Amino acid sequence: MHKINEAIQVIICSLVIAAVAIWLPYYQAETSSLLDQYDFAQALVWQEPWRLLSAHIFHLDARHALYNALGLVMLCVFFARHFDVRTWLNAVLVIATLSSVLVWFVGVPERFVGLSGLIHGLLMMSLLLEWAKQKYSFNDWLPPLSIALLTLKVLLEITGLLDSQILLSQGNTFGYVHGAGLIAGVVAWRLHRRRLASLAIAPSKPSTTDNSRD
Repeated sequence: MHKINEAIQVIICSLVIAAVAIWLPYYQAETSSLLDQYDFAQALVWQEPWRLLSAHIFHLDARHALYNALGLVMLCVFFARHFDVRTWLNAVLVIATLSSVLVWFVGVPERFVGLSGLIHGLLMMSLLLEWAKQKYSFNDWLPPLSIALLTLKVLLEITGLLDSQILLSQGNTFGYVHGAGLIAGVVAWRLHRRRLASLAIAPSKPSTTDNSRD
């Protein structure tokens, strides 16, 4: 029951982020300069470091926001069982920040907005956590196959061979954002697994029972 409650809380967090993402395009329409202040911009990202995070919540238009918001919520419905609120928010922050840094390092694209990089990172992390439950056995072929297909999808985007809004693919420049998300997802997965490992090997509290005899 406790795990179910934690999963529900994670889904609620994703619904809040999705709701904000869907609402923002309508607010942007009233404040035309808002997107220019909070998108990812190569030339400004270190002078205005909030762009490393804020770029992920803003979108070009309402349809862009709706597709990404639905993707985020669906992802959390399927994989929320692997997280509690703190570990999920930690993953969001790590993936969003690191993917932006990787995009800056690569230099492509010069500007971007949208949740799709974060979604790709969370999906990669969740698939790896799912596979870890099977001790990375290939007897359960679905997680490794999904990871391979996800990686292939991003490679096709980067080469310009895949372009689909339904698949969150909008040109090869977004392929780099998605690729950065995948790498950030692997890093977040490793950090998550290290935390679980450290909890597993934490020394138990020494017993204070007095076994001495008079």
